[in-house]
Amino acid sequence: MAEWFEILDAEAATRLSHDQIVGLLVDVYEAPEWGAQSVAVRYAQERGMRLPGQQPDGTFSVSASRSIPGSQSALLDVAIAQGAALTGLEPDAVHRLPERTTAEWTLANGELLVASVGQPASGQCAVSLVQSRIRLPELVARLRETLTTTVVRIARDAA
Repeated sequence: MAEWFEILDAEAATRLSHDQIVGLLVDVYEAPEWGAQSVAVRYAQERGMRLPGQQPDGTFSVSASRSIPGSQSALLDVAIAQGAALTGLEPDAVHRLPERTTAEWTLANGELLVASVGQPASGQCAVSLVQSRIRLPELVARLRETLTTTVVRIARDAA
């Protein structure tokens, strides 16, 4: 990573956007796309261009997840109930395909909450809550705590 940072410093990459840094690494230095993405994020964080959890558009995203025993459908129902209790809203969209078992809420402030339930493995499913489009970094810690508590409630209610 240090070598990539030296290259980017020599290219004055602190003046570039995330996409420009990735393009530079891929097009000029022939780095693989996935690796260039990772280097660009770490470089931006190390150089104070981006805070942890900050997305390229400047907003933030937080998540919480846990492996919980149960079926995808039953766990999604519990996640929907907890998401509705958290937001005071019914979800805008619900998908019940095995490869896409999700519920989505668009909040009044423009943030997005997504509950996802992964396909079962060994009798458990990965249940995650992701809140994105968060504009204020000072809200991140509180929202992470709220999502973590909500995932614990999903596990409790599913038991």
